[in-house]
Amino acid sequence: MSGAAGWPGAAARASGRTLRIGHKGCAAVVPGNTLEALERAAELGVDAVEFDALPDGHGGLRLAHDPDDLAARPDAPTLAQALDRLAQPDLAHLGIDLDSKWHGDEEQIVAALRERDLLDRTLVSTMEVVTLVRLREIEPALRLGWSVPRVRRNPLSHPATRPIGVAAVLAARRILPRRLIAALREGRVDAVMAHESLVSPAFARAVTAHGELYAWTVDDAARAARLVALGVTGVISNDPRLVPAG
Repeated sequence: MSGAAGWPGAAARASGRTLRIGHKGCAAVVPGNTLEALERAAELGVDAVEFDALPDGHGGLRLAHDPDDLAARPDAPTLAQALDRLAQPDLAHLGIDLDSKWHGDEEQIVAALRERDLLDRTLVSTMEVVTLVRLREIEPALRLGWSVPRVRRNPLSHPATRPIGVAAVLAARRILPRRLIAALREGRVDAVMAHESLVSPAFARAVTAHGELYAWTVDDAARAARLVALGVTGVISNDPRLVPAG
């Protein structure tokens, strides 16, 4: 676990170390996108915590993955509550991966981070390119991660859609690196957040030559170990205990 202040990705990439990042805090251990999950992830020794920020329909943001999740948990923590907790001394060592689930909330996210002096500790990741563009305009110093591919449901998770999913993954491995590398080199983003199925040896070499690479969401110990061996900057897992120390 890193004891350094700030987002730990650049130092990890420079040293060849792989970060352990808790998905939704640590959703396989305690319910995800909760304050308890953030606290428990810290106890498990993560370098950073990932959590979702979703519009609640009332002008605010809550820790929820999608509308169905929010409907099931209308009392999900607000973004303000989560950031207030992460600003406390006992969690101040953690990097923050804030996953913006929809566009239009960029000013609110930046204002919340500025208010708590958390910009330096945070990487905002998203699948929404328009959000990446707007965040760079508002706060050029904020670290940004481009999440790929842009899907809401994993086609590999169901037998009926798996053949299509496999074909899509193979195509994306060929097509995406050029776009991602251009974004990294031009400073439009600082990191790539890639579904673990995309991260082949060639994909990892191409991306890590130009910026940080994080693989999501990895809940298999053997797969996590292989990704660490490929030199990814971080592995994001619902159970960070599965990720070997980098």
